[in-house]
Amino acid sequence: MPLRRVVTGFDPGGRAVFTHDGTAPNSIEFDSVGVSEVLWADRWPLELDHDPDRTSKGFPLEPPPGGVSARIIRMPGVPPGTHPDETWLRVDGDDPEMPGMHATDTLDFMVVLEGSVILGLDDGQRTINAGECVIQRGTPHRWRAADEHGWTYFVAMLRPDPSLHIAEDHGNLVAPRRGGLPARRVVTGTPTIDGGAVVGVNGAMSTLTDLWLTGGPVRDTAQGGDGPAGWHLEPVGGGVSFRLIELVSGVPLADEGWHATNTIDIDVILGGRMRLELPDGIETELGPGDVVVQRGTNHRWSAVGAEPVRMAAVMIAASPDPLEKRR
Repeated sequence: MPLRRVVTGFDPGGRAVFTHDGTAPNSIEFDSVGVSEVLWADRWPLELDHDPDRTSKGFPLEPPPGGVSARIIRMPGVPPGTHPDETWLRVDGDDPEMPGMHATDTLDFMVVLEGSVILGLDDGQRTINAGECVIQRGTPHRWRAADEHGWTYFVAMLRPDPSLHIAEDHGNLVAPRRGGLPARRVVTGTPTIDGGAVVGVNGAMSTLTDLWLTGGPVRDTAQGGDGPAGWHLEPVGGGVSFRLIELVSGVPLADEGWHATNTIDIDVILGGRMRLELPDGIETELGPGDVVVQRGTNHRWSAVGAEPVRMAAVMIAASPDPLEKRR
């Protein structure tokens, strides 16, 4: 399961650099299943110099309270003609009458990278195709491949910690609603939301859409929603944002494209080719399936070639940066 992960950071002199470019060390592959862990954090809040790689062995299903995991997972398809009830991915302790049904104490942000998968909920099934997103809010659910072809997905799992402080207004978030973005999101809960997300910024060069905002550190799996009027680059309330970014090709990159945020970002390229630039002429080119872990560095993006770029991004608010001058 070849997977490229690029990690940004700072050298001892405070210069923005690529600290890693290659396969994530916590990766396994067996039969037709592959897992690459691109980020792990044991607790909240994260520091900008957080090491994204876990040193313990194994692949825990959930991070600890206040923790975060982010993984790319490849699953096999099912042989043609197999009865659907026999294709649900089984989990330990599930009910044979509802094979594969389970719940985790996590708020999950998921996007399908390749293939299709069927999501089973209490109120029915939904087919999730490449480029479509799911916000899973601790609800019972199950998965099965939609056909004989395998499927690959990215998922960030946020484990709540009730002891974390959060502002009462949760960033003035509103209940999730259907919006105008053609890309589809499914939000589990009561009721299940199935439709386009809400566009935040729609400009000549880019479209940025918030798929989910937590409004602060995660204390509950049901936490979060859509943002209020206006748009914020960094997560509101010092929380986490899950967003879709589209960059138009053929538009010259402006100097004002440079920016830095006090966040740990996990960026997954869904389509097209993209250039990531750091100061001092440091740059790299990225393609579909590549992942970037951005750790507070000054940077800018641009589309490469004729095809527009689509990218899913999870932005996690970090502790206040004591080295602001690095940027």
